[in-house]
Amino acid sequence: MKRAPRLIAIALLGAPLCQAATKLDLGIWMRAIDHKSVSVQKALAAGRNDEAAADAQTLQKLYADLTAFFEKDYPAADAVGFSRDSERQAAAITTALAAGDVTAARGAARAIALACNDCHDPYKPLP
Repeated sequence: MKRAPRLIAIALLGAPLCQAATKLDLGIWMRAIDHKSVSVQKALAAGRNDEAAADAQTLQKLYADLTAFFEKDYPAADAVGFSRDSERQAAAITTALAAGDVTAARGAARAIALACNDCHDPYKPLP
């Protein structure tokens, strides 16, 4: 029975650390998204479509994680929308490349790059 209060105290002390880790994750995701966004554009410009498709799939996963963060850990409806839109754009890159439409893939990659500021302005750095 004496063990339960200690476990509760440890859990309560650890709670702020969990949130800090989540904010750290946000910074890591944003840097990874930035790097992949640039990488996919460079790959498309160089005609390395397989590399671009792989980068786009990674972007799609990163944006899915970011969406979950803004839904659960740091609720922000507009940031959820930005993340979902970019996740769809990343999927559109892969779909366009599979169809041989490099122009559409480039357009989707460019849309991701342009949309970053829409979210960064209000959410980076976190308040």
